[in-house]
Amino acid sequence: MAPRTLATFATVLSAARDADAALTLLQLEAWDIERTSQLALFLCDSRRQLITERLSPAPGGVERTPLNVAIDHLPAPIRRALSFGAAVADFGSESDDYMRLLGVTPQQQGGILSVRGLTLDGELAGFVALHEPRKRFGPRIVERLSPAFDLFALAFERMAEHEARFEAVRTLEELTGNIHAEYNRALRGLKAELEESRESNATPGAREAARIAELERAVSAAAQEGRLRGDRLAAVEEQVSHAVGKLQQVHIDLHRQTELTRAHADVLARIERIIEETPATEAAEVLEKVRAALSGRA
Repeated sequence: MAPRTLATFATVLSAARDADAALTLLQLEAWDIERTSQLALFLCDSRRQLITERLSPAPGGVERTPLNVAIDHLPAPIRRALSFGAAVADFGSESDDYMRLLGVTPQQQGGILSVRGLTLDGELAGFVALHEPRKRFGPRIVERLSPAFDLFALAFERMAEHEARFEAVRTLEELTGNIHAEYNRALRGLKAELEESRESNATPGAREAARIAELERAVSAAAQEGRLRGDRLAAVEEQVSHAVGKLQQVHIDLHRQTELTRAHADVLARIERIIEETPATEAAEVLEKVRAALSGRA
């Protein structure tokens, strides 16, 4: 392709919104070179190692056809070239057989089928297939379209990443919506249970109301009995305190009486000794001693 044509193709390809539009642009480039050339885009599932869909440009748009062809059915050199991504490989003399395997009817028999792999994150995501008539002279169509294939591969990768981001956002929004809806359902259920519980507690049945009243009366009676017992206990404590005070005073008085009695006994004992020790002829002296003893008591 001429540089100006390649630059123009790159410009219009960058504006393509999806793989259908990009594939249509690539087919137009191929038709500008050879009208009988056929182009197709095959999508692959690298996890299951299957070719799952074929996109074929047509005058009315891009036709999509589901497939279920194992990648292992392709020759080993072709599989290696597809996995590498940037290389272009052809089926040579077996091109017509693999065209039938891939479900494509060639416009001319005896042509050459070439493929160019499209990879995403190192995994085969698809490949572009070009069927062109054989030529004895001049460059092949696939050689002239090789730069366009590279630009298409870049556009395919950009579109796949965009679709992956869009799918991730859609999945996240769906998941968030489901979580939010589940949260709202759970919240409504909890609110309903709470209201039901409040109503149940606010308007108990006749049996529950009677039981509650009975318990309230029992609690009130127990509180009254506790207050009465407290009053009685306080009265008993006051009586005991008063009795203890009286008992202490009695003990003090008894001690005083005991001391006084002991003093009287001492005086009497002294008088008795004076009388016994003094002869009867000395009555005056005895009387003085008795007075002295009584004075000493006072």
